[in-house]
Amino acid sequence: TALKDKDEDLRLTGLRIARSLKLDVIPYVKQLAKDSPAQVRRECAIALRHNTAPEAAKAWAELAAQHDGKDRWYLEALGIGADKQETQCFGAWLAAVGDKWNTPAGRDIVWRSRGTNVPAYLVKIITDKNTAEKDKARFVRALDFIPKCKEKDDALAELALGALK
Repeated sequence: TALKDKDEDLRLTGLRIARSLKLDVIPYVKQLAKDSPAQVRRECAIALRHNTAPEAAKAWAELAAQHDGKDRWYLEALGIGADKQETQCFGAWLAAVGDKWNTPAGRDIVWRSRGTNVPAYLVKIITDKNTAEKDKARFVRALDFIPKCKEKDDALAELALGALK
């Protein structure tokens, strides 16, 4: 009942109650994924944390596609929600946005993501002639937060070799 209330605080509290009762939150997240207040959608993202259900990454991608590039709390909620399933969530988001990933909001998603499929996109941003010099260091530092993997090593090699050109 709380999820359908006109008061956004009650809707997000209803989702918190579902989490505390260890209910399957996916149907509730789907119900609230297009809620207009960002605080409700932030709570949806957090509710997906460590959820390995096949629908979780797709639900996360729907929430990530609504990031406006201005709400840092929303971006952090997405990062928390993707924890332990970063590669799947990022992949689902890429599948949803396609070639339209390279926007200010999309670059935020790339910067905050930790999946093994992220380093190649960080390299694209860093080597893009349209990326402001003042922003490049931020994207290079994002590589530090990605766990060791072949994709990260390949990205670092590409950056290092590109600097020699």
